[in-house]
Amino acid sequence: MGDPRFASQLFSGMRGLGRLFQGASTVNAILKGNLIEQAAEAGLRSIFIGFESLAADSLSFSNKSQNLGRDYAAAIQRLDSLGIKINGSFVFGLDGDTPDVFARTVDWAVAQGLTTATFHIATPYPGTAYYKQMQAQGRLTTQNWDLYDTRHVVFEPRGMSRAQLKTGYDWAYEAFYSWANIAKASQNHAAFNQRLRHFAYSAGWKKAEPVWNFMIQHNLLSPMRQVLETVLDGRTPQPKLRSQHALEKVL
Repeated sequence: MGDPRFASQLFSGMRGLGRLFQGASTVNAILKGNLIEQAAEAGLRSIFIGFESLAADSLSFSNKSQNLGRDYAAAIQRLDSLGIKINGSFVFGLDGDTPDVFARTVDWAVAQGLTTATFHIATPYPGTAYYKQMQAQGRLTTQNWDLYDTRHVVFEPRGMSRAQLKTGYDWAYEAFYSWANIAKASQNHAAFNQRLRHFAYSAGWKKAEPVWNFMIQHNLLSPMRQVLETVLDGRTPQPKLRSQHALEKVL
């Protein structure tokens, strides 16, 4: 929602159409403006947020200045009050990270009730300032571009070994999507129906991957749209928060 006036008109036009959609935003955008309520009324039910890191020095290193000093919990509470599920994105291996970053991040994401999470290994893509910095410091370990996919370690991290980074990244996915943590995270919602939908959505996201692969291969996704929308929907009116901060930009 880079253009708030256009976004407001768009959401007004979408109200009543009965269609649900997903979006993406920065933390900074969620804490400004008054468009998040309009987006929810228009059908926004899930949003991707780049939290990136819980450490200020890591955010500074990754040029995520828009997240510095932001109240992550306040943004999450606001979205939860509107029945909007959150897919949080986190990056591991930044220069401020040490081996404890994996457990701290997973524990925080579960405690905040994030519905889904995507984890990434810091990747210095060619042509970026990050790449030039890693190259100048002699920390790049390969030029096999197939490995520059945020799932492989292609540089020498500063706060841990390459093996620790890869192992921790793999562990984070396994830990966050364990049955115990799915159940635990689903309890961190005010409305009971949102707890049930959280559990169904999160479990379906990772635990049913073979089923989704089968459905995609056999063109069966369309008949499942109603099921997906039922899981995504189910908003329960909540008391308005005192602060009227909201989403100003959905990328």
